[in-house]
Amino acid sequence: MPAAVSPGGDDGTDATLPDEVLAALTGSLAHVDAVLVARFPGDPGTRQPVHTCYLPADQLTPDVVPAWGRAARETLERHAPDPGLLAEVTLGGAAASMAEDIHTHVVRTLAIEPVQDLRVDFEDGYGIRPDAVEDAHAVAAARALRDAASAGTLPVSYGLRPKSLDAAVRRRGLRTLDLFLTALAGTDGPPPGLVVTLPKVSAPEQVAVFGDVLAALEQRLGIAPIPLEVQIETPAAVLALPALVTAVPRRLAALHVGTYDYSAALGVSAADQASDHPAVELATALMQLTAAGTGLRVADGSCNLLPVGSAADVHAGWRRHAGLIRRAWSRGLYQGWDLHPAQLVSRHAAVAGCLLTGLPDALRRLADYATARSRGSVADEPATARALAGHVLRALDARLLDEAGLRAAGLDLATVAGLGGRTGTTSTAGTAGTAAQPEP
Repeated sequence: MPAAVSPGGDDGTDATLPDEVLAALTGSLAHVDAVLVARFPGDPGTRQPVHTCYLPADQLTPDVVPAWGRAARETLERHAPDPGLLAEVTLGGAAASMAEDIHTHVVRTLAIEPVQDLRVDFEDGYGIRPDAVEDAHAVAAARALRDAASAGTLPVSYGLRPKSLDAAVRRRGLRTLDLFLTALAGTDGPPPGLVVTLPKVSAPEQVAVFGDVLAALEQRLGIAPIPLEVQIETPAAVLALPALVTAVPRRLAALHVGTYDYSAALGVSAADQASDHPAVELATALMQLTAAGTGLRVADGSCNLLPVGSAADVHAGWRRHAGLIRRAWSRGLYQGWDLHPAQLVSRHAAVAGCLLTGLPDALRRLADYATARSRGSVADEPATARALAGHVLRALDARLLDEAGLRAAGLDLATVAGLGGRTGTTSTAGTAGTAAQPEP
């Protein structure tokens, strides 16, 4: 057996395999390379909203975003006016040292950015109505959103959840989609940020057909392609995840779990249905696995224990909601559903707690990584640096950190954005949540 020869170097030795042999052996991977690049483009590099607020279509008004913010602030002032109480209810005793910062963040966010993503609901939250009634609500909802855009109170991300493509409601759902998009487009196109959510998917063919319907409407209305979200709330959808995510190339943007439909379909009792049930967490883990590297966002579900009623009831609702949010964040799920204005308090408090808790360590470790990389002595894994940068970027998105804070930590926005996959980023706050709202 001939002795192994090291690759060519200063000592004049040559590699064993000539370049042409390596080229012949690896040539078949060119197609694989192209497929992998197309299939796994990586994170889209944009801000992810911390929540999607679902509102039945008949309750939509042009001022819904400032109205939700106002209602949330009133609940906060009534039931947790003291920063320490808010921190104790939403984050437990461990958050006492951050109580003032968390309270300040919640008050500020409820004033300028209470809702980051809004979805007008014609499905479960709306129910079955006479056709003429739903027709009218579809047109009215679209006009309300256009009015909100004109008033500067429309979230940067907003959209529609029609009924599913199940045979019993298919015609109704597609008619609502048509009427809504036609009215929203008007003569000058829909406001930017439109998203459509398809619920109760059971087969990839449903996603493909819905994409075809959207394409036909876009062509006739002369509007740009509309991103599509798919709700994973049936066992069949979970089992078909790999096929679902490739059913509408370049259109699919996110996967949202449907906590209650999915757990009920598995036979979980009503008392145990929740986003932290092991069966639901398995589904979201599989969604994360399927979406990893594809650029698709994954969103957790909702909490049906609403913070309404007496102070004790409100606190119980906040405590449960915040606990689910913290658990989701620990699992890498940074977005969930909110169903009631009072849930904005626990949402923004829990998000602030999650970000502030790890922020000093993330800044220090990321600065160490950036310094070591510039000196050629990197010890940490690039994947770790990406995770640290993601935490810092989310803190910037939430306005819990600014560029002055980055500089104080020995970092700059370009470095953090590059490590976090947001190439070309020059500013973060407000880029994919909502435009700053005037004080209601």
